[in-house]
Amino acid sequence: MDELRAWQAFDRVNPIGDYRMDLNFAMLFQKIAQWSGYCKELPSLKELLVIDPFPLTDEQRAIETAKADAARSQAYTQSLIATLKSRVKK
Repeated sequence: MDELRAWQAFDRVNPIGDYRMDLNFAMLFQKIAQWSGYCKELPSLKELLVIDPFPLTDEQRAIETAKADAARSQAYTQSLIATLKSRVKK
């Protein structure tokens, strides 16, 4: 009985069920898409899941979006600098 109660308590904290199955199928789809060459850029697990596993408030989402935009801008700038340096005559 003690072990059953422990598993019941664990299931309340970390349920095993539909969400876990959705996550497994999303990871499986990612691997199949990668192996088959179906997608040039793999979708993120978050895009493949029906339920958002990490819900954010509007404020948190705005901060994350700003960080992602800044990172893309930085990567673009670095790429542009590298391209221009490669075209400069020595």
